[in-house]
Amino acid sequence: MKFELEKINSIEDLKLIKNQFANSEELINLMQELKVAPKENKAELGKKIQALKAEAEEFFEAAKKRLNDLEIAKKLESDFEDYAYPVQSEGSLHPINIVSQRFREWLISNGYFEYQCSEVEVDEYNFERLNIPASHPARDMQDSLYLNENELLRTHNTGISARALEKYVNQEFSQFAIGKVYRNDEEDRTHTHQFTQLDLISVGNHSFGTLIYTLTEMLSYVLEEKVKIRLRPSYFPFTEPSVEVDVFFKNRWIEVLGAGMIHENVLKAAGYTNDMNAIAAGIGIERIAMIKYGIEDIRELYTNDQRFLKQFK
Repeated sequence: MKFELEKINSIEDLKLIKNQFANSEELINLMQELKVAPKENKAELGKKIQALKAEAEEFFEAAKKRLNDLEIAKKLESDFEDYAYPVQSEGSLHPINIVSQRFREWLISNGYFEYQCSEVEVDEYNFERLNIPASHPARDMQDSLYLNENELLRTHNTGISARALEKYVNQEFSQFAIGKVYRNDEEDRTHTHQFTQLDLISVGNHSFGTLIYTLTEMLSYVLEEKVKIRLRPSYFPFTEPSVEVDVFFKNRWIEVLGAGMIHENVLKAAGYTNDMNAIAAGIGIERIAMIKYGIEDIRELYTNDQRFLKQFK
């Protein structure tokens, strides 16, 4: 019986050829002849049958290899990407960028301007100008990443606010900064060694009511629904009084940011000599993004997984 390997293109083809061999006239005739053959001829007939089966098994093994090679070739063809070929792909903004832009839009439309500085900050503006001297216990809370004795990766963007206060001393102004900050922190579902922070200040003749209004309206715009906030007394070296702010969102209270009135020592360090005061707030962009979009692990924001990112068109 003659077999043609090129005709075996599927497991069904292999099963069919095996069935044809088992029912082939040549094999059936030899088996019937073996049954009635004299004893002295049985050995010779048995050898013919075994040789025929061995030839068939060799073909079947070759057919299995062919099928395996065809499957591999099919996978390689489907997985292949020609990176030189133009690809039409719909992009999407990262949720951190989406939330940052919502904050930016509201702040600019309400008279704030954006102010940026280097991510490498000096000790004076990261700590000293913010009422955090070397002996202050808040230094231990920062888990700072120093580059040398005087320079470090900024632990917050409040240092930018300190620089703005110095630049626009004794003037009314409203300013914000959005950018990366760094902490020597352990990675887990809610913490990472770097995150994006919004820091804002507004200098003038403000009351705590100004702060409450600003935070309520700004968070409502970013979260895209009218929200309520509540304040809890807290402590930050650069604000007095200081509060932790919770927002009522998706039927529960969630802690979202820290805020307060800029401490008079911070204003004096910047050179203020008049009676102006200032409101201030610091907000983690990743935290707001996680709350808004129901993201349970902050590390998902840094995976570069397109399946995750495509949710935020």
